[in-house]
Amino acid sequence: MDTQNKSMSKRKVSTVTSILTFVGLFGGFVFGIAINHWHSPALMRFSSVLEPVGVIWTNALRMTIIPLIVSTLVIGITSIRDQRMMGRLGGLSIITFIGLLIFGAVYSNFTTRALMGRFRLDSDSVAAMRSTPSVDPKLYAQESKPAGITETLTGIIPSNPFKSAADGALLPLIVFTAVFAMALSRIEEDRRQLMLKFFYALSDVSMTMVRWVLKFMPVGVFALVLPMASRMGFSIVGVLGYYTILVCSILIIYTLLLYPIAVFAGRVSWRAFAGASAPAQAVAASSRSSMASLPALIDGAQRHLPYSQGVSNFILSLATSTFKINRTVSSTTTLLFYAYVYGLNFDLITLGVFILTVIAQSFTTPGIPGGAPMPMLPVYVALGVPVEGYILLHTTEPITDLVKTVVNVTGNMTALTIVSRIAGVEEEESTKQTK
Repeated sequence: MDTQNKSMSKRKVSTVTSILTFVGLFGGFVFGIAINHWHSPALMRFSSVLEPVGVIWTNALRMTIIPLIVSTLVIGITSIRDQRMMGRLGGLSIITFIGLLIFGAVYSNFTTRALMGRFRLDSDSVAAMRSTPSVDPKLYAQESKPAGITETLTGIIPSNPFKSAADGALLPLIVFTAVFAMALSRIEEDRRQLMLKFFYALSDVSMTMVRWVLKFMPVGVFALVLPMASRMGFSIVGVLGYYTILVCSILIIYTLLLYPIAVFAGRVSWRAFAGASAPAQAVAASSRSSMASLPALIDGAQRHLPYSQGVSNFILSLATSTFKINRTVSSTTTLLFYAYVYGLNFDLITLGVFILTVIAQSFTTPGIPGGAPMPMLPVYVALGVPVEGYILLHTTEPITDLVKTVVNVTGNMTALTIVSRIAGVEEEESTKQTK
């Protein structure tokens, strides 16, 4: 009885925190825009003072990511005694990621064309876009150069996993941890259990720290959003406003589509999926970082979804490090917007090659605010998009990135439900009831 009461109490606290977080998110936008409108020196100083609070909260959340990923992956992989099952989970995860990315591209293609045909830009806005002052592409050449195939492949195997962790290169760290965990599964039982006790303790400590930080999520979200809104206000007008609303609308609709996909393909309840996703979505919208949202994803899955901890930790960690579902949606919309504004025409082969390029880059983009700096610039330029046009629309990234990150974390949770259902992993309802 005590266990059930504690479980109900924890869920009640989690629900209250989620509600307060969305209140903080909305309040941050409203008060930030008001500060920008009033131009009050006192309020601007308040915004400046509040900004470090948001940074501190985000850093506190990020500091748990590396130990959490390492410990949960080791526990997850070693708990899957059948190595063929682990390989199957990894393979199914990648196939699911690619399937959702392709579906996103097809959805974006049809939806963007429909919306742009229904709500057209006025001729003055199009003329303003085409008359944008030229920008020297050399300023962006170095930071926008995409990694080659050789560099990408060799970078997957880290020569120094600790340096990869320090640099925030999550994929090489994931590879090292996976190999380490598989090797750990092959050593003698007594030594393996000795090592596992350490990783279980590390996981428990990390999750405890995460829950401490998440208790302050309403304050952290408010402190992150208000300064940004106070700087930008209602400055986005004309073509930038149209583009921002277009991209955000298409991403929001796609996010909503992921719910029935998870319910029917993953066979989970609407309430369970929404409850598992909501905390991570709040962190995603405020931090603009998929990596920063991982602790909330894992915590939400453990609280609301009936999957074993090892399986959910493994799939969510893999998804966060490699899967950016928004990329094919937002990039396809952006390309079609450029085509409309600049009068460009793309055949199906060109569009297909573009989507394949986006899918390849989506697996290498870091889950941090803004991802890689202008990674798609060379691709768009090669298709005839002016550099200055790309850079102009890229200024909307602070706004669109909020929605993109929410799509990413929702896609990660969707992938977990689909892979778990197809793989037929065992459910642990009893574990859920005792949490």
